[in-house]
Amino acid sequence: MRELEGYVSRRALKFIYDELIRSKTFGFGKEDCGCVQKTSYGLPCAYIIAMKSKQKLPLVLDDIYPRWKRLSVQGDEVDDDFSVMEEWNDIQIRLKKCHYKMKLYIKEMMRQLAFPESTNLSPPSKKGGNQGRS
Repeated sequence: MRELEGYVSRRALKFIYDELIRSKTFGFGKEDCGCVQKTSYGLPCAYIIAMKSKQKLPLVLDDIYPRWKRLSVQGDEVDDDFSVMEEWNDIQIRLKKCHYKMKLYIKEMMRQLAFPESTNLSPPSKKGGNQGRS
């Protein structure tokens, strides 16, 4: 499953992980699976995961329906006009209208975007200009 990390959404990984656990708990055949995950979500079901595991084959992106895949930008294309200022200004306006708990939630989501390497248990290091942040 690690080979899919960063290429498919976290939600898809969670669904696949749940099916992986299910595939290890049951010794079932295809008729026992039901393949709801495959038909409803376009993700590998427990049966497919079990068969691939038995054959020592990895899950690949072709096993995943395209809507679950993350946008992948390749190449060194640089867009000098790219800006998020309009969105940033709209966020600031919306923050002024939100209740306090929503403000805290939005701030936490933005912190996670800005500092993905940190967690609640280990704050970000003070390198790279993070000093004055609140």
